[in-house]
Amino acid sequence: MEFSLNYNEYIFGILRLFINEASICKNIIKIKKEMEDYDILKYHIEQWRIIGLSHYIIHKSHIDKFSIIFNENDYIVKEDYDMTFFNNTGISYQIVELLHDLIKNSNDIIYNDKLYALLAKEIMARLKY
Repeated sequence: MEFSLNYNEYIFGILRLFINEASICKNIIKIKKEMEDYDILKYHIEQWRIIGLSHYIIHKSHIDKFSIIFNENDYIVKEDYDMTFFNNTGISYQIVELLHDLIKNSNDIIYNDKLYALLAKEIMARLKY
């Protein structure tokens, strides 16, 4: 019969080699989990502050600062006016906006997807060079 231990069960087994009281070992594992959960929460809050909040601020203030596509041959490409989001993620906030637009307006998604792919490629080319 084969069985595998989860991570906490494995840690419990190791602790039991050094501490002969199961309740103390369980308490150590509980404290370890609380510390890990706190660190994970801090990490996600920081990521929201760095990435989510910067996108939200840019989203609220990008009027007239956004690339536009009219058809396959006629479009205007503008560089990101605020590089915060790009510097933290490696992707233009405009591309995230294009994806949101595709999801929100999925009536002609195949045609728009091709057009948006052209625009996204041009935006990223300008940002990387």
